[in-house]
Amino acid sequence: MNFEIKPHVGIGSVELEMNRADIKKILGEENLSYVNEEIDYYFNNSLQIEFVNDKADFIGMSYHPDINVMYKNTNVFDTEAKELFNLIARNEEENHKFDEMEYLFPKQIVTLWDADEQYDHMGTTNTRLIWAQIGIGSQNYLEAVS
Repeated sequence: MNFEIKPHVGIGSVELEMNRADIKKILGEENLSYVNEEIDYYFNNSLQIEFVNDKADFIGMSYHPDINVMYKNTNVFDTEAKELFNLIARNEEENHKFDEMEYLFPKQIVTLWDADEQYDHMGTTNTRLIWAQIGIGSQNYLEAVS
């Protein structure tokens, strides 16, 4: 299964501003892992969707062996953290400084969280820094976290 990250739009078939029921129809009840008041998790908690007023406000992806998550034709979970950071930064207007803990690219509203070797599931030696999660948010999300 492939999920393309499209800033300001969505990840895969899940789009920002989509309502919860429509997302559940698209992803399938059988893939729903956990639900609370404001967040739904799918695919063994690899896909996190946060809702505000029943609309998707943030979509985050973590590694799952059956899902390829792509940004500009690059597999985000098979790309070293600094390289992915620089790829995303090239699509911003301002200069950005690498931070392996977390980062928010404000123009695209793309987030990166926790670069660590333990997330190198696709490498052969688990020695690359790989991001634990990549996400996108709405304008509302950006305003809330800024």
